[in-house]
Amino acid sequence: MKRHRAGNFNISLLVICVLTAISIAFGQEPPRSQEGCAYLDKERPSLFISYVRELTEKGGKGRPAERVLLRLHNNSSCSFNIETDDMTGDESLFRKEVTKLPNGDIGTTYIPDPPEGARLSIFYDIQASKTEAPKPANYPATRDIAYTYTVPPGRSVVFAVDAKYFKKQYILSIPYSYSWEEIPERNVWGSIQHRVLYFYELPEGFLKG
Repeated sequence: MKRHRAGNFNISLLVICVLTAISIAFGQEPPRSQEGCAYLDKERPSLFISYVRELTEKGGKGRPAERVLLRLHNNSSCSFNIETDDMTGDESLFRKEVTKLPNGDIGTTYIPDPPEGARLSIFYDIQASKTEAPKPANYPATRDIAYTYTVPPGRSVVFAVDAKYFKKQYILSIPYSYSWEEIPERNVWGSIQHRVLYFYELPEGFLKG
């Protein structure tokens, strides 16, 4: 888990970033860094989102909350970063590294390493139509602190979407960055915003009624 200053989100700037970015994740060739990125399954996009299932959970004030679980797949040989809630208290999403300290004590470090299919609180955006700008759905646009989580090559993570957005078939997207873009000497961090879009896979009868 990494934390950085997010600053205030300017929606107009967000629109410019989206329009000027030449890479939208769905159906594109992954960017080529010095390390190189390649498809793991050449029949699928580098990043894509698939439907998992519906679920009902406890919401605010104990009321039931209707949600839909989606899965975000990393089908590339490069790691990528997404924004999430602060989840440092959930040790199940971390790999333990035990080392012997110079004074003889044993030190334990928790390294972000989500297991396959781990559920994360991924930040996602919504649009009612293609002509509208993406806007935050489950996080504040004016946040000052942002937490990033790294998804390794070949892994997938699961996240929940409010069913009201899903049933209206709002355009859902997740902003992300490739890990190699965040190396300071390359001076490209934040210069391009990538997005992976969700193209609906609806179970039969989902929208009836």
